[in-house]
Amino acid sequence: MILSGSIICHTSLSLNHGQYTRLHKRYYFSEVRSDWILTSLQLANWLEFFAEALELDIWTSSVVTKAEREEASGKWLVTVQKGDGSERIFRVNHLVFALGLGGGNPNLPNIPGREEFQGETLHSTLHHAAKDHVGKKVVIIGACTSAHDIAADYAEHGVDVTIYQRSSTYVMTTKEGMPRLMQPLYWEGGPPTEQADRLSNSVPIYFSKLIAQRKCAHIHEADKELLDGLHKVGYRTNFGEDGSGFLFLSLKRVGGYYLDVGACQMIIDGKIKLKNDSELEGFTKTGLKFKDGSTLDADVVLYATGFGDFRDPIRKLVPGDVGRKLPVIWGLNDEGEIRATWRELGTPGLWYMMGNLAWSRFFSKHVALQIKAQQEGIFGERYSAPPVY
Repeated sequence: MILSGSIICHTSLSLNHGQYTRLHKRYYFSEVRSDWILTSLQLANWLEFFAEALELDIWTSSVVTKAEREEASGKWLVTVQKGDGSERIFRVNHLVFALGLGGGNPNLPNIPGREEFQGETLHSTLHHAAKDHVGKKVVIIGACTSAHDIAADYAEHGVDVTIYQRSSTYVMTTKEGMPRLMQPLYWEGGPPTEQADRLSNSVPIYFSKLIAQRKCAHIHEADKELLDGLHKVGYRTNFGEDGSGFLFLSLKRVGGYYLDVGACQMIIDGKIKLKNDSELEGFTKTGLKFKDGSTLDADVVLYATGFGDFRDPIRKLVPGDVGRKLPVIWGLNDEGEIRATWRELGTPGLWYMMGNLAWSRFFSKHVALQIKAQQEGIFGERYSAPPVY
């Protein structure tokens, strides 16, 4: 049984991962242009088609309320509440949590004075469209992918929007960065998707940092004009961990970067305002105040602050003893392996998977093969690095 979270589609969003996330060729998307950018609606439509074509049994408008493991049988009892209020209990051998980044569990920083603020606050997961706030002043706390995408949406609709940048951001344009990162594997004329995935994932992760450092230097030089423009308006940038760009930021913290598809030029041109010259002190009745005495008026404060502990949504469903056994999800262990993902999650029959389309496409097969091997009694024993709790 696979538990999946909801899909959040901001109406104006275009995905900024380009060819790397191309869809599987078996389902009529074998060859696409290298500069093809998928919109959120196209992705949602494709997922719907995929489920229909494979005749997948998918329940929507349903909520999992509890998941317990029978010690005697080793089976999981999963309680699902449907939209009409009725419940059904599934008795399954394996339970896979495919909840994405933290299961949509927002990280909301505790900023003093929130109760005093007379405007609206929301997390980026609840943002739908800029037209919801036309005529209002918006401040976005955060300066990575969600912040830029949403700020660009606001700017394009004439909304007065300011990004508050708390720390530096790695910025790479998709125009210059993607060809250098993805050629020749994920580009026109490259190998079939299955071969590209296998080749890409055959390189040890820590070794891939050395390759990323070289590519990042070339990308930085190609993006120099844009980066210089950002620096002139006070925007702070970095080169990623040890100059490796966004790859290790993604592998370690799933954030800290922006793959530019246009928002940076809006910042340079002043269409998106920038505030980053003082630490945030708290809310006021009419906005935000900072430790240098400055203030920002706002009708809406939007948190683009990422997600909390990825284990929290699971802990809400499983017994306490199972929740305490959950290792840290995502990030790299000392051996350069991604922690607690695409493998069992501290308790037999409990699995977790996440990642972009390319990782999910490749590693979902690994999860399926592990489950199949256990079902057939041929799994045996494998080496696993010590978990981190």
